[in-house]
Amino acid sequence: MDGTPDAARERTAQARTETQDAPAPPPLRRRTVRRLSWTLAWSIPLIALIVGIALTVTGSIEQLEPMGEGSYEVTLFAVWPAGVAFLASGVLGLTAAAIATALVTTEPSR
Repeated sequence: MDGTPDAARERTAQARTETQDAPAPPPLRRRTVRRLSWTLAWSIPLIALIVGIALTVTGSIEQLEPMGEGSYEVTLFAVWPAGVAFLASGVLGLTAAAIATALVTTEPSR
């Protein structure tokens, strides 16, 4: 260990130059990642909204269990609560994506 007062300054200066030497990602790769991010940010809430509408409209699903001799036991499963949850998350996700798009794409006023 170097006990001189300048040793700490030399180490911090060396650490700064080492971190600055890292190459920046190429613009094509950055653009691809950005497009993929925006595609996912818009498509996932849109799919959740569509699934929520479908489940809410359906209301319930019936399951038929054969009991023998042509008779069936019918069991109804309510799917509308899951539809409402998907509907709410889809609306919130689309709202968040719209706000983020508006904030990123607008130019600051001069």
